[in-house]
Amino acid sequence: MTFPAPGTLPGPPAEQLSPEQLSPGQVAVLADARATGIRAGRWLRSLAPADAHPAPAVTYPLLDLADAVEMTLDRLDPFDTDVRDPHTGAVTGGDGGVGPEVREQLWEGAVVLGDGLTSGQKAAVLVVAGAARLAADLHGYGDYTADLPVLTAVIDHAVTAAGG
Repeated sequence: MTFPAPGTLPGPPAEQLSPEQLSPGQVAVLADARATGIRAGRWLRSLAPADAHPAPAVTYPLLDLADAVEMTLDRLDPFDTDVRDPHTGAVTGGDGGVGPEVREQLWEGAVVLGDGLTSGQKAAVLVVAGAARLAADLHGYGDYTADLPVLTAVIDHAVTAAGG
């Protein structure tokens, strides 16, 4: 899996979508989600051992998870939904702006259970990963302006409670 270097996220959703598509509420919620993703990613990276950065070709699950959480909360796109072609009936699947490679990395939360983390840190890592997974699927079943603030608050609380 290749991800951009930490802190070098792709453009924010406001740049990916035309301003006419987003309501002021959506713009604010998506901006808050991006900020939460950056804070959570920074905290997750702080949990990794100092030797977790040996070479670009070597991956470390906690660092991969940090990148995936950041990218998920940065790339959320409420308009990237399933579309049915009215002529053929074929469905083109939307992914809410979060591609399969990033979604796969969101499952890295479970692999930190063997790491040298406290029980509180392990619980917080699982909460952050789970909330990010739910946020990635909001395009299919949720309401961004109602549900995303709840998920970002849960992430912020988990990180704060774990000492982040």
